[in-house]
Amino acid sequence: MKPNETQILFIDHDGEGIALFASIITALQTVQYRLIAVSDLDHGLRMLATHRIDVILVRLPLTDTARMIIQVLSDHAAPYPLIFSAPNADDHIQIPALHVGAHATLFDDDLTPALFQRTLDYAFARVAQRAAEDHVQTLTSTLAVALDTTHQIHHHLTIAIHELQTPISILLGYIDLLERRVATWGGIPLRERHMINTMRMQAIHVGRLVPTLLDSTLMTHDLGPIQRRSLDLRAVLRTVVDAMHGMRAAHLLVLRVPDEAIWIAGDYGRLVQIFQNLVLNALHYSGMQSAITITLAADGQITIQDSGVGIAADDLEQIFRPFFDTADPHGAARSGQGLGLAIVQELIQQHEGSITIASAVDHGTTITIQFPGSVRPPRLPEHLSALLVNAPSSAGLHGSTR
Repeated sequence: MKPNETQILFIDHDGEGIALFASIITALQTVQYRLIAVSDLDHGLRMLATHRIDVILVRLPLTDTARMIIQVLSDHAAPYPLIFSAPNADDHIQIPALHVGAHATLFDDDLTPALFQRTLDYAFARVAQRAAEDHVQTLTSTLAVALDTTHQIHHHLTIAIHELQTPISILLGYIDLLERRVATWGGIPLRERHMINTMRMQAIHVGRLVPTLLDSTLMTHDLGPIQRRSLDLRAVLRTVVDAMHGMRAAHLLVLRVPDEAIWIAGDYGRLVQIFQNLVLNALHYSGMQSAITITLAADGQITIQDSGVGIAADDLEQIFRPFFDTADPHGAARSGQGLGLAIVQELIQQHEGSITIASAVDHGTTITIQFPGSVRPPRLPEHLSALLVNAPSSAGLHGSTR
């Protein structure tokens, strides 16, 4: 066997094609071919296992048995170009042969050395193309799985880290409240003062780790689908205000709601998350003893108004962009990670609502949220209605994340 010789496994059931193809190969002077002829499939498969084969040429009457042979060869010898040969050109032969795995066909009545060479080249090209397509498909599938896994990890990690800011903010608020209340009882013993200071320092330490974790992740903020049910917006807002009870010593939280229930088809936990983010932002950017007013109108519109430092006009244009954090108009260092309002906007849009922000430096900020028309739920038994109105919070506060 010559090193550059192309080995052709020729499966010929009656041997009548051997002389024809031998003459074609002899006529080709530019390419060296070697014909290895066998008469049946089993012998051909043994040759594939024991010899270096480059091309498979099958010459059989296209019966069900021949289709089976081509299918078996296609399955067991996928890397090899597979050519089907027959005495006469016939679409009823050619199409089924191609359908069961042949890459090309040859017929005695139009066979020439040039056609033989072009057919082999075409068969090689088909195999290479299919291998490339399979490789691309495998890479694409692998990449899709990797991206999906990465996206899920990033998604859950981002939200989990962001949610950590809530208990930290509440914990610090209650520590301050506890310290003030204990002080009114006639002073704090040294041991208890040390305990309170330790709690505060640990909470602050964890609070500093959260932005570091957020900065170390390159994540999206896809929050997944929402779970809708009929909710009274008044109860949702009351939950938010009650959760901030320990932080109200330095601010006045004013909640104004109508006498009649304002219903929405929404996700309770996500709605609480929306309002907690916005109210906590208002608290953070407002001066001590200032008021934050939350108003629910009869048409379902909610406004959150503060008299804090406000937002510069240039920042308002980018306020909802992920990881954009507004600069303090008086030059203070940034205090958030820029995820809060991006998350809020996405959650509101998932509820088919809208959010707008009006603000001016040193004149406070007014946030307006409009949800679709109220949805009155079907009449519920009295005990279920009470559970719905007094549902517990399933989302925590978020730290300043404007």
